[in-house]
Amino acid sequence: MALPEGIQTLSDDMPTEWTPNRAKPAPVVAMPGWVESLRRGLAMRCPACGEAPAFQGYLKVTPACPHCAAPLGRVPCDDAPPYITLLLALHVVVLIIVLSDAGGSMTYITSLVIFVPLTIVLELVLLRPVKGATLAVMLKVNLLRRDAPAAKPTAADHD
Repeated sequence: MALPEGIQTLSDDMPTEWTPNRAKPAPVVAMPGWVESLRRGLAMRCPACGEAPAFQGYLKVTPACPHCAAPLGRVPCDDAPPYITLLLALHVVVLIIVLSDAGGSMTYITSLVIFVPLTIVLELVLLRPVKGATLAVMLKVNLLRRDAPAAKPTAADHD
């Protein structure tokens, strides 16, 4: 049976699946050395230039540095900073608990009244610099999210 004109049969040289070329060149940001990047991140400044703040508010990362255009908002530093902060703060608090109650004379209520607020304050104080340092490390190793889609599809788009 002959095929209509313009229709071809599959042959070995034709691919059966097509995948688009999604490779985009990574943005080039001139980054300083590790120590300088970490210092700038801990200071909550842009790790690339150190000129502009890295945050809008308490924890929201600036989408792009207004000074050097580093893509700070594309760095996925959402989940790691709270865990790192907990690790650091709880080591400090447990060390203080052990040293302050070496004789065993502190009651549980006194421990709760002193160390729970201390832990909360230490967490809140350390979270922003730790997130800045995490931002610096991830930007230094060029770990970026892909560009976000322009708009999220809605249910009406699929009908």
